[in-house]
Amino acid sequence: MHTIGLLQMPPRRLANFLLSASAGLLALAVSPAHAQEVAAALTTAPAIQFGVSEMFWQSHIVVKAVMFFLALCSLLTWTVLVEKSLTFSSTRRANEIFLKSFRAQSAGRDLPGGNNESIMGRMWLAARNELDYFGKTHTTTPTPHQADRLLQRIALSAGIVQERELSGLGKMMGVLATIGSTSPFIGLFGTVWGILNSFAHIAVAKSTNLAVVAPGIAEALLATAIGLFAAIPAVMIYNKFTRDINGFVGSLDNFSAEMVATVSRKFDSAG
Repeated sequence: MHTIGLLQMPPRRLANFLLSASAGLLALAVSPAHAQEVAAALTTAPAIQFGVSEMFWQSHIVVKAVMFFLALCSLLTWTVLVEKSLTFSSTRRANEIFLKSFRAQSAGRDLPGGNNESIMGRMWLAARNELDYFGKTHTTTPTPHQADRLLQRIALSAGIVQERELSGLGKMMGVLATIGSTSPFIGLFGTVWGILNSFAHIAVAKSTNLAVVAPGIAEALLATAIGLFAAIPAVMIYNKFTRDINGFVGSLDNFSAEMVATVSRKFDSAG
């Protein structure tokens, strides 16, 4: 009958009953002083879940601030990834379209026109402005000396546009580099602060029990983990975009040389 009554108990009441019974059995097997401590631990130990969210909410306010800041850094990193991926893709596609048009038109007798739809188009537009200015101030075909100086001005004007455009493509790269290099140290600061707070709790509780130390250390190490989570993608994304920008530099340098060569050929054919 007692067994049937136990089976009919709700699970929570049955668990409490078993814990109390275990405490009583242990009290018979150990010394009275130690038995009271063990029984109290068994009957009062709550069955709690100690996950990432619990570690965050139970951590010190300074550690919370560090983890929240690192989470914002990580969010900023992924935002930059999406924004720059779209920007680089559209820029690369616009340059390819203009370069095909430029080569097709330069094969004819007249020089092609520029536009503001791509970086190469804006570079060539600056070069055409120099050509148009020379045409307005000179009515004859340029002499070899004048042609050399004109080609130098064309290259300089295109180079100014190129540097300005590359500077725009490189925006937020410094932010990625800063996040990648400092996030581990920011997380380490949170870890050190959390461990110091744990040792302070040990001093107050006057106990070196692992149950007293472990939660604080786990919360502290979570800050380091979040710091690494923010830093590793930032470094990888920074390296990826650095290679992409270097690719843009090479393609724009090649176009600048091709542009000057095209104008030089037109001068030769006209002279």
